[in-house]
Amino acid sequence: MELTVKDIIRIFAVPEETVNGWIEKKKMPYTLANEQRHFNYIALLDWALENKIKLTPEVLALGERQKQHSGILYEAVKTGGIYYDIPGGNREEVMKKIVDVLPLPQKTNRELLVAMFIAREKLTSTAVGDGIALPHVRNPVVLSIDRPSITLCFLKDPVDFKALDHKLVYIVFTLLTTSVKEHMAILSRLAFCLQNTRLLECLHTKASSEQILAELRVLGSMTSLSVKRDEKSENII
Repeated sequence: MELTVKDIIRIFAVPEETVNGWIEKKKMPYTLANEQRHFNYIALLDWALENKIKLTPEVLALGERQKQHSGILYEAVKTGGIYYDIPGGNREEVMKKIVDVLPLPQKTNRELLVAMFIAREKLTSTAVGDGIALPHVRNPVVLSIDRPSITLCFLKDPVDFKALDHKLVYIVFTLLTTSVKEHMAILSRLAFCLQNTRLLECLHTKASSEQILAELRVLGSMTSLSVKRDEKSENII
């Protein structure tokens, strides 16, 4: 999904001067075509998380053009699983261990998937700050799976993911989806939820899987309400 400057102004509810400042000072990612700036929605979410830019309900709603039920994020994490004490002394070693636990079909080439993740990290770090990383390749990883999954891994030792805030990473979310649209919808929900203080506290204290899933279930309902309110506002306008 490609966005224009006008789209950015609308969904982030900021003036054009702010957007220009983000581009010049915070390296907001864009491409130039016909002398117009265009923004990739997925890259924009990564950038906003890394730079602590507040995500509005309208940003979330944009990723929800394909309707999803309120529990999709909770169910994706439940499917992917939550793992503790994943070993590894660097990004490469950690990604190999994470791919080992991903719920993938038996015939999946896990070595190729590891290579794709590592290549993406070398191109641009997927660390979003506060010790959290969301590894994914430049284009969403879409595999022959029955349903989407998010695998949450807590690393045994913090690892340098070249984060913008220079903090070591020890919380890693890895997303697998059945379509690009589904990837956008789930990633937008995850990004929105990672602004929630209670969820962040659960993550940083390495709460039990039951606690984390319970928090995600509650947040799923909250994000759905936010999207519905935003859609109603658009209709009124």
